[in-house]
Amino acid sequence: MKLLFRTFEEKSVLVKILDKAMDAEDIKIFIGSENRFNEIKGCSIVTAPYGSNGNILGTLGVIGPKRMNYSKVIPLVNYTASILSDIMARREAV
Repeated sequence: MKLLFRTFEEKSVLVKILDKAMDAEDIKIFIGSENRFNEIKGCSIVTAPYGSNGNILGTLGVIGPKRMNYSKVIPLVNYTASILSDIMARREAV
């Protein structure tokens, strides 16, 4: 756990993860060694982009153990991203 927090204090790994996730148009899942970052190979990451009018403005995600409950986490991340997208679209309409 300490290594995980130390990794995110540096921010460079987190930025690289989010950059890779922003390339996706939908949910993206990195499980264990698939995430290609040695510091967090024991974790999985579920991400989803959010945006407005077809433009991706950001990515949100959950980092957890490889054995996380994917059937709950994936729809939660997807739903949260869709709510953020709706909020962004409403703000642009004003």
